[in-house]
Amino acid sequence: MKIDEIDIRQGTANTPQRSHGNCLPYVGVPFGMNYFSVQTNGAAGAWFFQPDSPRFEGIRLTHQPSPWIGDYNHLLLTAIQWDDATQKPDLAGNYRPTEATFNAHHLALFDDHFNVQTDLIPTAYGAALNYDFQQLELAHHGVAIQLPDEGRFEFTATGLKLAVSDYHGGEDQNLTMFFELSIPNFDAENSGYYDAQNHWHTATNGTGKPLTLLLATTAATVACQLATSYVSAEQATLNLQRLQTSTSATLKNESADAWNDYLGRISVRDHHPAVVQTFYTCLYRLFLFPQRCYELDANQQPVHYDTMAKTVKTGRLYTNNGFWDTSKTVYSLFSILAPELLPKFLRGFLTSYQETGFLPRWLAPDERGMMPGNLVDSVIAEAAQKGLATELMPALLAAMQDSDSKSAISERYGRQGSADYDKFGYIPADNYSESVNWTQDYSYSDYCIGQVAQTLDQPAVAEKYWQLSKRYLNLLDPATGFLRPKTSDGKFKPNFVPDRWGTDYTEGSAWQNSYSAFHDIDGLIAAMGGKDRFDAQLTALCNAKPTYHVGGYEMVIHEMSELAAVDYGQLAISNQPSFHLPYLFDYSGHPEKTQVTVKQLRKLFNASTTGFPGDEDNGSMAGWFIFACLGFYPVCPADAEYALGIPAFDQVTLHLADHDLTLTTANNHEHNNFVQSLCVDGEPFDAVTISHQQLMTSARLETRLGLVPNH
Repeated sequence: MKIDEIDIRQGTANTPQRSHGNCLPYVGVPFGMNYFSVQTNGAAGAWFFQPDSPRFEGIRLTHQPSPWIGDYNHLLLTAIQWDDATQKPDLAGNYRPTEATFNAHHLALFDDHFNVQTDLIPTAYGAALNYDFQQLELAHHGVAIQLPDEGRFEFTATGLKLAVSDYHGGEDQNLTMFFELSIPNFDAENSGYYDAQNHWHTATNGTGKPLTLLLATTAATVACQLATSYVSAEQATLNLQRLQTSTSATLKNESADAWNDYLGRISVRDHHPAVVQTFYTCLYRLFLFPQRCYELDANQQPVHYDTMAKTVKTGRLYTNNGFWDTSKTVYSLFSILAPELLPKFLRGFLTSYQETGFLPRWLAPDERGMMPGNLVDSVIAEAAQKGLATELMPALLAAMQDSDSKSAISERYGRQGSADYDKFGYIPADNYSESVNWTQDYSYSDYCIGQVAQTLDQPAVAEKYWQLSKRYLNLLDPATGFLRPKTSDGKFKPNFVPDRWGTDYTEGSAWQNSYSAFHDIDGLIAAMGGKDRFDAQLTALCNAKPTYHVGGYEMVIHEMSELAAVDYGQLAISNQPSFHLPYLFDYSGHPEKTQVTVKQLRKLFNASTTGFPGDEDNGSMAGWFIFACLGFYPVCPADAEYALGIPAFDQVTLHLADHDLTLTTANNHEHNNFVQSLCVDGEPFDAVTISHQQLMTSARLETRLGLVPNH
């Protein structure tokens, strides 16, 4: 499937109370520095786009990775007509969503208020914008640019230079994006700006908060080019000059080619067209994040802005990525489909460490400190175990050990409660919130450090961290089968309620958050009393009522609503802590339960505007669906192996770097929920996991489905 066959509005129908993905329809190139989105209601804050609304406020240049993070360095562009600029015109238009083109490489719509056709073609650092005014009714026409926060601008002979500073809460409160726009037949005499009081000024430069600029033109057809830079105004000019060497048609083809290169790495043949459509739409979402936060200077060398030192430095940098989410699926898929990306990304994450003293946790654009743990460790360990970015591993191991050993310097940097963690062997619940999740994630990070040390032939270091990785067991209550919070006196907190959310658990209850010992499933099973007990607990989890107590949240949050909306028990596939849960039946000796559960969960996904069961989160949930369709899943990415599930398609071909891997599924019907047999390169395969190495060196996996399980 090609990129022009994919509607990017999947998962975009959302409210703060209910997420169907919390996605935006990002128009851009893979991993671009900026994305573009239609804005239908800026007053709604982070939920500024609704796919069914005909209101068109403009095209927003956005850096919003999630509504819970918010936007920064953004602005709004709208083609308008006006008579008397001294009276600020209504800038909002109207369009027909069903007639608009929402492709990743091409956004096109007709605004019937201002009678203008708008086409946008994205590039890595900017875009080509074509406005065709089909009926000129008023005295003036051109482009309105709205700057929501602090901005400054200067008109030039060919357009506009401006700077936008609207990032709050980061290391540099004045983080600036430089922006340059060229507009043909620019009419400076009839251009100007509105200040915060909506007073009109015909000045050729200005500053303020907020600002609305009107850039007039004398042409009915307006072919604009824009470019951005975090580095400098001069770099923005350079980025614009590079863009202007190509026509819009060439840029459109280049953007499409970039997408099709990634989409074309998987070929699907199947008799379920809706599922195939969903699969490729999810594949588009997989290649959006992390976004590049570096540019190429005059010598084509990478440079970026360091928000800590507040200066420009050489090297790669990436942003808009939360590892608590993406470490579970996104980077595992990159290692299969695009392994050449991992050295680049890891180099960028190492840059973050070198400039802050800590490996990143949630970048947007610098450290936000969101979510527990430091699961970039998982991404590093997975790459190490898969033989990727080996030249970076000594430096990355040192960064892991350093980041995870020194005391936190704030809520953003370092292991929260590290001294208590080392003292008690767990995070004490009387001193820290979400203590169970922090403990589990620290344990997994320790295991990841050991995995990297192993690849670097440091057995003593590896063994030390592997032993430390067992500390999550200090919270296991064998009587209930759950990980429970303990206080600093070594006692479990009283009045335990398994479905109470928050306080001690992250975005869930004990049901969802007791089994994230990705690295030690066998150890968890043994501590719980064996496979039968573990299987009974998982079965109870899936068959329980989807109940919740609001607990520490003291209100119904959207994740609770999403759990309750579907009758899948306590298996909240709407959020990351549940991603691996259906695959745990493999380890309990009941792979048939994994198979039927995964197949049923796939039904919660589609390519529509309500296409996800919860927050999609930077490719992570899209990645879960992709794995669910391929028939395997990385329960522990740092082990470089996959638990087997149930494939969705008649035939899938993975076009790997050196050969094709073909996955075929016989008897692939809706009523067949169980794997009867699997052969790898013609040989029967009875294990419930397959290593990355074996998968990547195989040529053919043949699965046959059946009506009932074999056992």
